[in-house]
Amino acid sequence: KVIPVWERDWFHKAVLLEYCSSFGFRGQTLLDGLRTFLAAFRLPGEAQMIDRILQAFADSCGRVCEESMKGSLKLFSPDEKRASDAAYLLSFSIIMLNTDLHNENIRADRKMKLDDFIRNNSNYGKDINDEGKDLP
Repeated sequence: KVIPVWERDWFHKAVLLEYCSSFGFRGQTLLDGLRTFLAAFRLPGEAQMIDRILQAFADSCGRVCEESMKGSLKLFSPDEKRASDAAYLLSFSIIMLNTDLHNENIRADRKMKLDDFIRNNSNYGKDINDEGKDLP
């Protein structure tokens, strides 16, 4: 008997979350945690899979990294869901910046500039950032 996909998804999600929590993100910046995490495997090509992996990473790292309220920088919200969302958005943006930098198919005049990256990450909105706590 074949088990339907919706009955198997919980297992894959649990394994992914356990895998992410096996990394020691405490005391690391989000960028260092992301580098450590992504050095352990190759991201798949499917956008939905990348999204799930990054969300699991953000859930694990966003609670304990230096940008979290448990870290020294205290840039993320004390609310774990909001902290996870901020970690997800910043991680995704860092991956996009890296892809943009190393993709030869993107013309030099179309590549992301520092001002573009800062603008994209300076205000995630009141649902993610606490008032007056925008990322520097």
